[in-house]
Amino acid sequence: MSITVPSLVFLLDTPNVWRGQALAGTPARTLALAEHSHRAGAAVTMVLCDRGADYGTAADWPFDLALVHPNDFYTPNALAGLLDLATVDFVVLCEAESLVSIGRDLARLLDARLVYDVHDDDAAVAASLGEPAETVEGHATIQRVALRTADNVIVSTRNETTMAATTGVPSVRTALLPNGADPQQRHCWGPDANAATLVFLGNLYYQPNARAVDAIRSTILPALHADDLDVRVRVIGRGPAELTHDGSGIEFTGRVDTINDGLRGTTLALAPLTAGSGAKMKVLDYLAAGLPVLGTSEAVTGLPPNHPGVVVEDALSQWPARIAALMRDPTALGEIGRAGRRCVEGELSWQRIGADLVRQGRAWLTTLPPGPSPAIDNHCAGVPRWLIEHADQDALGDPQTTRPGQPRWLRRQTTGTAAEGRR
Repeated sequence: MSITVPSLVFLLDTPNVWRGQALAGTPARTLALAEHSHRAGAAVTMVLCDRGADYGTAADWPFDLALVHPNDFYTPNALAGLLDLATVDFVVLCEAESLVSIGRDLARLLDARLVYDVHDDDAAVAASLGEPAETVEGHATIQRVALRTADNVIVSTRNETTMAATTGVPSVRTALLPNGADPQQRHCWGPDANAATLVFLGNLYYQPNARAVDAIRSTILPALHADDLDVRVRVIGRGPAELTHDGSGIEFTGRVDTINDGLRGTTLALAPLTAGSGAKMKVLDYLAAGLPVLGTSEAVTGLPPNHPGVVVEDALSQWPARIAALMRDPTALGEIGRAGRRCVEGELSWQRIGADLVRQGRAWLTTLPPGPSPAIDNHCAGVPRWLIEHADQDALGDPQTTRPGQPRWLRRQTTGTAAEGRR
């Protein structure tokens, strides 16, 4: 008896990709799910909306990848025609707005099931940032519509599992696939006790990360210096010019070629997150590098309940004392870092999560019919939060290598990606 090989098309719109590397949490999750489900046997095609980044060449991507102009990305008829795929089992989107506006039509045109990868609770993010009640409810509404529109749902945390169930998504149509890290690609540096360097990793166009850096700059680091602790902070990631200026013991690296390079020679990783939602990719990267982490309760969302590798402290006023105590105890730093690395290797490796996605896809294909296809008002979706933020901060690039109707395939194995996919 032949084995069902799922065929997946992932759609991703972001400027935060560089030569096969993700520069922010959402693309990091999407690219990792695509790569490791591909390595586990799925037929994978990634569709990127061309935002003018340096996307590299075929050698930078392990799976089939198409760049398409924004006009085509958000036009299902055009996109389906340009992809010209023989068989697609699942179309995977990670944004509620995009899923509602184009997902159902695209899935119908490709004769595929629609999958919502719930990488965040947008309403919770808005609430944590103190946004108006009507804004919070708007995000909650569109997310509920997305959950009801999808045939299947992937969640990354137990909170999102509850959200899906409350919305009425049956448990058999939901899969919990946490965020992870690749221990084969992340070097386990461990803490360098002599470096006296704290590190923060994140896309600073995202407001929860910008707030965290502001707390480091205005509250945490000055208190450490006032206590005569000779310590520096390294901040890794893109961000607006008004935020990313060096000084007062903070170095902003901007984009780095690899996260491995950025995390080398650091003592303690920081995650002073007071806003946001969902599992934090930065914390997984810290743990994979064997770095001890100081974080808030928000930072450990999506980790095992005992959050190995992370010391939790929600009162930022206590962080300077916590940091000072940890930096004076190299033995504790090493023990905490090793516990986090073991957690990634044992429970949270992308290799394991990618294989779980393939198994789940096979199960959905063989045991479940497609879900109902409700009539959706696809004009109610609005614009994704990240797109508004990037546009406001002049962080979006213009397409350089695509035009409407003229996609660019960086890598394509066959004309029909998965002709043998469904058996």
